[in-house]
Amino acid sequence: MANYPQKKFYGTAQTVIDLAVDIAAANFSGAPAAAFDNTTDAVVPNALWAEAMAEFPDWAAAPAAGTVVELWGVLIDTDGTDDDTDAPATTVVGGAMFFGSFPIAAVDALQRRTIVISLLAVKNKVNFYLKNGTAQNMNNDAGTNCVVKVTPFSVGIAV
Repeated sequence: MANYPQKKFYGTAQTVIDLAVDIAAANFSGAPAAAFDNTTDAVVPNALWAEAMAEFPDWAAAPAAGTVVELWGVLIDTDGTDDDTDAPATTVVGGAMFFGSFPIAAVDALQRRTIVISLLAVKNKVNFYLKNGTAQNMNNDAGTNCVVKVTPFSVGIAV
């Protein structure tokens, strides 16, 4: 019997957040850069998983170690035409769904983090938002945008 090890098949990274505006402590980010589309990737359409990579450029001061920046999303085209409602705003979750959290270190400098998120609920598209769970403002200006890229993947067997 042949041994066919599992491997990850990656799709194309999609930039879903690209903010030049600060995110206040305990607040949500504003409108996303683009919706993540889970239906059109040439390699892994309708992926069940993704890697979310975030770049948090700078802070008002070093955040406390162990705090997090959370990734939330509002589903789009949930039945093919209608979207979920109530995007998060300021400190209010609205109708957003939790996707994961990025751990933050106690340094006032660029922090890049990658997490694996589930796309099981994403039938079509999703708008992602960040919630700054630290007690410091995230400074996203002067060419140092806060960026989130989502790369879908699937696990399978290469023969």
